[in-house]
Amino acid sequence: MSSERVDPADGATVERLMESNVRTVSAELPVASLEEFLLGEEIGGAPVVEDDGRLRGIVSKTDIVRHLAEGLDLTTAEALNDVSVGDIMTEDVVTVSIDEPVSKVARTMVEQHVHRVIVIDDERTIRGILTTFDLLKLLT
Repeated sequence: MSSERVDPADGATVERLMESNVRTVSAELPVASLEEFLLGEEIGGAPVVEDDGRLRGIVSKTDIVRHLAEGLDLTTAEALNDVSVGDIMTEDVVTVSIDEPVSKVARTMVEQHVHRVIVIDDERTIRGILTTFDLLKLLT
């Protein structure tokens, strides 16, 4: 991401703010490994991809907590290895195109109650990710 200040009123697009080095996970990854991955990467969530790299879903710390609240046992090491990312991920991902205006994407994130959107091309291949943290950088 560029460190230059971006004025959303100037028609800035997603491409100027997005992170193009996107860390992804597989649906087969055990939740125990997901927990380690998120902590190690210091991120709150990641896109879930097919073997060919196309977007399949998204998973976050919130998904883990939601499943805990629904009674899914993720409290033991064994349970964490028996449950996969595919079991807890969100399949309905909010996606945007690389040329969408930042102002429109910010409204979408608020309306959809999401903290990250995935930037994809026409083939559902991931081009980047834009988070609420990235949008906050507009203020500095």
